[in-house]
Amino acid sequence: MYIVRNILAALLLSLVVLTTSASAQGAPPSAGKQADARAGLRPTRIAVFDSRVVFDSMPERSRAESELALAQAQARVKLEAAKDSLRAAVDELAKFEQTMSMREREAVTLNLRARELLVEETVARLDQDVQRAYVTLRQPMVERLRAAVRAVREKEGYDLLLDLASEGLMLEASPSINLTSLVLRELRKPVADARHR
Repeated sequence: MYIVRNILAALLLSLVVLTTSASAQGAPPSAGKQADARAGLRPTRIAVFDSRVVFDSMPERSRAESELALAQAQARVKLEAAKDSLRAAVDELAKFEQTMSMREREAVTLNLRARELLVEETVARLDQDVQRAYVTLRQPMVERLRAAVRAVREKEGYDLLLDLASEGLMLEASPSINLTSLVLRELRKPVADARHR
């Protein structure tokens, strides 16, 4: 939604500038464009790139995916251990349930319910841990991508670059304005080059 608002604002601004210039001079639209050029005004330039393609080509992606897979595997091991412990307790209850008094059965059932809640809490906590690991591993790549996109936008003179991979944004864009290859080229530059820019 934020991107769509930016596009609309940029297009509206361009329209206002062109309309104001043309009406102020009482000239036809072509004369207005010439006046804009003389005044140093130019239409808003918008282009697109695809962050999915960029992320897929980043060398640190495979390392981040490996670390995330390891975090997920460790979470699964912890979860299975908690589930096994609960199953063992249920099996133990089944063995001795017939010999227990009503009060003992209620106490054991309450204990099992408490352990079941603990397993549910463990699932939620492990899910949060994996999500945190994902964000932590992805963050450096996102920062590099932002820097590369900014550098390409400034170098190529665009006012707005839109990500084709953004959720909720449907775009039909000409391949001629797709700057994904330029973003990839910027990312592949040696780090020393980026520092000296």
